[in-house]
Amino acid sequence: MAGRSSQKLIPLEGLRGIAAAIVVLYHLVLGFTPKGVGKVPHGHGVFDVIFQFALGLLNGGAAVAVFFVLSGFILSLPFARDRRFSRILAALLKRWPRLAVLTLIACLFSWAMISWSGHHYRVAGHVIGAGWLASHGNAPLSPHHLSWVGAVYEGLIGVFTRGQVHFDSPLWTMRIELFGSFAIFLAAPVLFAIQNWPLRLALIALAMALAGTTYPVTYISDFLVGTVLAILFAEDRLPNFTNIQAAITGLLALYLFSFTYEQSLLIHAPIKAIMPAGDTSHFIWDIAAALTIMLLLGHPWLKRQFSKSWAVWLGLLSFPVYLLHTPIMLSVGASSFLSGLNRFGEAGSAMMAAIISLAITLLCAVPLIWVDRAWTRVLANISRRG
Repeated sequence: MAGRSSQKLIPLEGLRGIAAAIVVLYHLVLGFTPKGVGKVPHGHGVFDVIFQFALGLLNGGAAVAVFFVLSGFILSLPFARDRRFSRILAALLKRWPRLAVLTLIACLFSWAMISWSGHHYRVAGHVIGAGWLASHGNAPLSPHHLSWVGAVYEGLIGVFTRGQVHFDSPLWTMRIELFGSFAIFLAAPVLFAIQNWPLRLALIALAMALAGTTYPVTYISDFLVGTVLAILFAEDRLPNFTNIQAAITGLLALYLFSFTYEQSLLIHAPIKAIMPAGDTSHFIWDIAAALTIMLLLGHPWLKRQFSKSWAVWLGLLSFPVYLLHTPIMLSVGASSFLSGLNRFGEAGSAMMAAIISLAITLLCAVPLIWVDRAWTRVLANISRRG
C-alpha cells in the first residue's frame, strides 16, 4: 500500500483540472451572455433536449462537488498507513495556512483589479443583461469594502469564518473546504482503523444524517464520499471496468453531473421526484463524482489518458485558475467588453471579453502555481521538523 498511495494520482489531478475549467466556462457564460445556462429552449424538438443537456454539463455546482469529493479522497488516503495523533494534529494545523495564503493573494489581486477598473462590471452586466456580472458575481461590493485592509481580512479570516466573499465570489467554497477537511482529519483515521464495513457505513450514514440538508454543514457529506472511495482504493476494492461497463458508467455519471434543480429538463424529472427538501442537489453530484473517480482509476485506457502531461498541467492550474478567473472577468473582461462595444457590437464584444479573460487568467495562474508549490513545500518542511 505504501508505494501505491505515495504515488501522484495523476488521473484525479486531471479530473480536478477539468472541474476547474467547467467552473470557469460556467462563469463566462453567466457573465457574458444574457440567458446564462438556466433557460430551456423550446420549439426545436429533440435538439432542445440535446442543447440543454450540453449546457447542463457546464454545471458549476456539480464541479464544486467534484472538488469536495476529491478533497475527501486525497486528504483521507494518508491515514491508511499513518494514524498517529501527531499525523492528525499536523494535518489539522497545516490546513488553514495551506489555503489562506492563496485566498489572501486572490483577495488582494481582486482589490487591485477592481481599484483599477472601477465598477465597469456593473455597467457591462446591465448592457448584456447578465445579473451575475452586474452583481459582482452575486457578491455585491460596496465602497467601504474596497480597501486592501478589507481584502486582507477577507482572504485570511472572512472567507473561512463567515463565508464572506465580497472580493472573489468563488471563495465561498473555502469555508466548506476548511471545515470539511477538519472533519476528514478526525473521521478518516477512525474509519480506516475500524476494519469492519457494516460499522464503517453505519457511522458514515449517521454523520451524513447529522449533517442534514442545511447549508453549509450538509457539504461534509461530499468529503465523506471521498473518504469511502479512499478506503476502497487503499484496500484494493475499487472495481475494474470493461469497455462496455465504462461506457455505461460514464454516461450515467454525465447524466447525474448535468442535473440542476432549477432547470425543467424532462430527462431529470425522475431525480426531482425523489429529491428531499433542502440543499440536496450535491448528493446527486457526489454520485457522479464517485462514479467518475472509480472510472478513471478502474479503466486502463482512461487511466492512461488521464496520466499524461496535459492532466498534470490541468491539475497544477486548477486552484490558481479557480482563484483568479472571477476578479479578471469582473475587471479586465468587463472593461474590454465596454471598450469594444461600439466596434464589435454586443455579441462580438462579449466574445472578445471572454477570450481576453480566459487568456489573462491562464497567464496570471502560472506564477501562482509556483507560489502554491513553494508554500506547500514550506509547510511540509515545518511539519517534518515538528
